[in-house]
Amino acid sequence: MEKITLKLFEFYALDADLNGVVSQTTGEKLSSGLLQEKLPLITKYWLTSLGKTVAAEKAAVEELKNELIKKFGKADENGNISIPMVIDETDTDGNPVQEPNAEGTLINRRKLNPDYQEFEKEFNELLQTEKELEYKPFKLSDFEKVETSDNYSTFFKLVQVEEVK
Repeated sequence: MEKITLKLFEFYALDADLNGVVSQTTGEKLSSGLLQEKLPLITKYWLTSLGKTVAAEKAAVEELKNELIKKFGKADENGNISIPMVIDETDTDGNPVQEPNAEGTLINRRKLNPDYQEFEKEFNELLQTEKELEYKPFKLSDFEKVETSDNYSTFFKLVQVEEVK
């Protein structure tokens, strides 16, 4: 087994390299991921094992992210907690500050939410944390028959390039 040190944000990227990416807004598949490629069974086994390890680390980070959302967010009338990126600007009495738009209609002035900025700061600091990943080493030759237009840049850090003889 090999070991590599990755930052936590790279675990997200590696998960996307392995499993693909789906748009959260439309549900459209943006990329398929390396596990969807035709690969030798042994290679697919070790990729699947790696995928499980990466998914577990990503789940742990998501749990910490949810704790930060609870810390900085506010509950709505249904009890759902969120942190809007922008909020209405208010005066000293707590009333929304209004200004005319291009058509002359009064609209609420918006500003960046300081709670969101704090959340983002703490979460980004977390994503910079380094974590060691143990994995079965891969060789470039394990993927010589794969034809893809995708770029698996984080996964490529785990691939050993053999010297040409």
